[in-house]
Amino acid sequence: MLRLRMAATLALIGAPLSACQPLLPRDDTPTILPRLGAAPASGPSAQRLDENGYPLIGAFPKAAAPQVSNEEVQATRNRFANVAARATPPNDAAYQRRVGELSQIAAQQQSEAEARLRAATTGSAADAASSRAQ
Repeated sequence: MLRLRMAATLALIGAPLSACQPLLPRDDTPTILPRLGAAPASGPSAQRLDENGYPLIGAFPKAAAPQVSNEEVQATRNRFANVAARATPPNDAAYQRRVGELSQIAAQQQSEAEARLRAATTGSAADAASSRAQ
């Protein structure tokens, strides 16, 4: 009787699992996605190589790089020659005024923080004293 029950149980479990078998791949060969399989093969590179077969760094393939004229180079050098000298020097009075303002703000914030800390510590000391008195 036990064997009959085991066979029935295996049949009931095996039937749904055998229905899933057609969904699984039949072998372990990798499949290529259609979109990737349709990609064209890349052709030969136009990169120039040296005598050992290595690519030349900075070599433009099949064309020479356009050269800049000497006049254009000199005009660029003249334009950027004295940038530091032409820049406006920092105004010392304005700088000192701004430093003073920021120092005053920092001192004000420091005094406010100390006052709040003092109030918090005296308030907690008063609370502790009143709780001891009760």
